[in-house]
Formats: sequence, structure tokens, C-alpha cells
Amino acid sequence: MRNLAIGAAAVALAIFTGTSPVAAQGIRFGAGIGPTFSLESGGGTDFHVMGTAAFGREVGHPVNFRIDAMLQFTEGSDLFIGSGNVVYNFSAAEDTRIRPYAIGGAGIYADGGTDLGINAGAGANFRLGNSPARLFAEARFHAIFAEGNTVTQLPITVGLMFGGGH
Repeated sequence: MRNLAIGAAAVALAIFTGTSPVAAQGIRFGAGIGPTFSLESGGGTDFHVMGTAAFGREVGHPVNFRIDAMLQFTEGSDLFIGSGNVVYNFSAAEDTRIRPYAIGGAGIYADGGTDLGINAGAGANFRLGNSPARLFAEARFHAIFAEGNTVTQLPITVGLMFGGGH
């Protein structure tokens, strides 16, 4: 747990000190947290943390890309998810505070073994005044193709995104 706290502090420091040089290139960094709901028989809820890097402008460019790293804390072995995603930003005026998007992609899911999976969902970015920071909230369906069966889950993430202008 101490290593996780040190890692989170390092990510926060990088976000707050490193966004200016990359802002002009449309690169954004973020972090989020939230519950993950198992959609399997018997259900259950876990907790996750996520770091993300988004590439491309949101205004005037409907399609951009995002790389996510998520750590899901489970009762058994924790699950690491690394995914590459395509983000479609719905049209909105430049001064709009709420920007909805659809997201989907593929990734690697590792919890001792390594499996492949896909995800798809929707979310929105919320501008925070004139700040370069934006609040984001999203829900994504994940299908993990694990040894003969498909495991499904629904993580809901709320976080902050920094950099990249609009």
C-alpha cells in the first residue's frame, strides 16, 4: 500500500508540473477512482484507480486516442488493466462546459495470468472555470476473454484531466 501511495504522489507531481510543455500538443494526463461492479452471477463490487494519457485536441477533432492503466483491488489477486482506446467527442461549441464522448478499445488484463479483452462506454468532460483541469466521469463495459469463459464488469470512474487546452 505504501508503494501505491508513493506512485500516486509521483503521478500527481508529474501532472501538476509537466502539463505546460505538452499542452500545446494536445496531450492530457489524468487520474481517477471509482467502483467496479462485477456483472457475473453473484456480482460483487471492487475498487479501482486509473491513470490516463489522452492524445489529440477535443475541439474541432472528434476522434482522439487514449491510453489507460487501471489497478483494480480485488479479494483475490489484484487485476491490472492496460488498454488503448479510441475516443469520439460529440460536437459542442468551444465554450461548452460539458463535452460528452464515447470510448472503446482493447487491452491486456493481468491478475497472475494474462488475458485479452475489449471495452466500450461513454462519459463526459466538465470544464472547471478557466482552469486547464477538467473533471471527467465515465462508465465502461469490459469483456475479459479468460481461459474458456468471458468475464464482464462495469467500472465507473470519476477523475481529473490536465493539459492539452480544449
